[in-house]
Amino acid sequence: MRKYLFFYLFSMMCAVTLFTACSDDDDNNGNGNGNDDVVETVVLQNYVVGTYDGSLTVDMMGTPVTEDPLAQRIFIKADGSENVELSLRNFSINVGGTAIPVGDIIVGGVVLSGDANNVTLEETTVTLQHDLLGELPTTISGNVAGGVANLTIDVIWTNNGQQVPIAVTYNGTRTSTEVDDADYALTLAAWYARTDLTAEGLPEDTELTWPNDGIEITYASYNTVNISSFPITFLPNAQYIELENVAIENSTDGIQIKETTATFEDRNNGTVEATLSGVMKDNVLTLNIKLVSAQYTVNYVYTGGRQLTGNDIESFTVEGEGILVQPEIDPDATSNVSVVFYVSEGTTNRSFVPTLTISDGATIQLNGADYTSGTAVDFTEAQSFVVTSQRGQSKTYNVSVQEMNYTFEQNFDGDWTTDATSGYQEPGNGWSTSNAGLSFIKALGMYSGEWVVSKDEDGSAKILSADTQGRDMFIAKVPKVTSGTVFNGIFSVNISNTLKSTQFGQPCINEPRTFSGRYKYTPGEVYYTCADPVNNAHKAEVDDSKVDAPAINAVLYEADTYTFDTLDGTNLLTSDKIAAIASVDGTTQADYVDFSVDFVWQNGKSWDATKKYKLAIVCSSSKDGDKFSGAPGSVLNIDDLSVSF
Repeated sequence: MRKYLFFYLFSMMCAVTLFTACSDDDDNNGNGNGNDDVVETVVLQNYVVGTYDGSLTVDMMGTPVTEDPLAQRIFIKADGSENVELSLRNFSINVGGTAIPVGDIIVGGVVLSGDANNVTLEETTVTLQHDLLGELPTTISGNVAGGVANLTIDVIWTNNGQQVPIAVTYNGTRTSTEVDDADYALTLAAWYARTDLTAEGLPEDTELTWPNDGIEITYASYNTVNISSFPITFLPNAQYIELENVAIENSTDGIQIKETTATFEDRNNGTVEATLSGVMKDNVLTLNIKLVSAQYTVNYVYTGGRQLTGNDIESFTVEGEGILVQPEIDPDATSNVSVVFYVSEGTTNRSFVPTLTISDGATIQLNGADYTSGTAVDFTEAQSFVVTSQRGQSKTYNVSVQEMNYTFEQNFDGDWTTDATSGYQEPGNGWSTSNAGLSFIKALGMYSGEWVVSKDEDGSAKILSADTQGRDMFIAKVPKVTSGTVFNGIFSVNISNTLKSTQFGQPCINEPRTFSGRYKYTPGEVYYTCADPVNNAHKAEVDDSKVDAPAINAVLYEADTYTFDTLDGTNLLTSDKIAAIASVDGTTQADYVDFSVDFVWQNGKSWDATKKYKLAIVCSSSKDGDKFSGAPGSVLNIDDLSVSF
């Protein structure tokens, strides 16, 4: 039964994509080639164009899928001088109380024929491509007579070799010859600062304290909004109201908020029924709110002035010499937002011209002064743009420039930098280690030995696995085995999930061919296996069946952005973003051995110059260190790393 329900739901979603396409090969000659025929077609448009309100039904193999017809609005617009465009906005199907979204369905080029009394939408057969159901031959036909539209859509779904006919019918009346399918929810969404509040039904001496500042309306979907939670005075304190998916429509009197009723539980008043409706006109919101409980019936009238809440940089480009990658904005930041763009190596002139757009109604400043898009800015140092909404809320964008100079060659004999707080050393030049994580363990008093990564006497990077005892410290689980790691990228301690602390990789703009270097390796004496690294990283048992081995990998992966999209210790070798891997099968080696391994493309992928890639080189003293398994005392020396392109 559940299997058939699955098929029903997805078939319906497919079936109602009735207007998804019209064949580009269909000829559209009207009723002839003369000018009189063009005039006749324009007349037919006049009898069809408009807004239709009606109902839609879906049958599968002759059986109704929904118990009752679905209320649906359809818009028909003129498309050129002869055809029409049909649009079905924000379409969804409600089955058993569950809404299944389909989205906007808009198709132009629909051919008309017939006469004023009966305009035919000519039958058109197309093949739709559905992600789950495959190819779906679909036939569309219908007519408009006397302002009533009747449409029939026949879909054939082939399920396991069996053809399943799906029939969709629509019947609607033209309610207007005008077509206004604009999304007024975009206009209504704003903050409405309180200007007045009155109430009938409360004791006369009641102070209408809440909402003391305003009410926010947010965008939900096409001509649908959410009213964010707000308190309103309702004795003895306040009642919180929050409504989702409230329907709206435009009218000559403003944007109307259709009446919506919901119930809330109040610890003092029991069940409270709230009914809300309103209108926004000339940037003033008038909200009628009725609250009914066993003791009170209160009618409120709230008015508020519209203030937009957007404080975003919506687009950001820069012009100037040497620019390779346009600004990338951190998609996860909410207040202090990092923005990075890249220039070619050796670019000394850091004066660039930003062109940006910001949220409607917002203002932007640079270094405390109003900024005008298109004005040159010196990015020798990072610059901070502050965007402030009409409501007065600000967001800071910290913009910096980086050189794209990654050759992925690393000889560890150079100067290492020293951390000022903990004293550990780092290779620099875009390379990081897991020493920062070990410093946290040291601070907890769980380890006092040498750092897991250091510069060895021979100039190589010395990487070891440490015995950090294994203990649940409540704020973090300290593993028994902490393997050292050196890699290109950034280490930022993540207490909740230490494996996410390693942010692997740097931008790669050329196709990598081979990964080379040299190493030697000595495994520790006793191997420990952590059976549950996700939940119990601090628990590990001796495993006499295993001998430790190093991990030496170069991983090329696809990235949405060079700056903010990274793989980490949780997914370096498992992510579906991986494009190619060059992996060294490391073993015990008393003396240095050279290696050179080819990059092997994964899952049929190949180099695509239109994509962004990052390349991560990761070397660890324990192959299963990402599972908190390995042998304390294992030592990997690595040097002379390089990638050929």
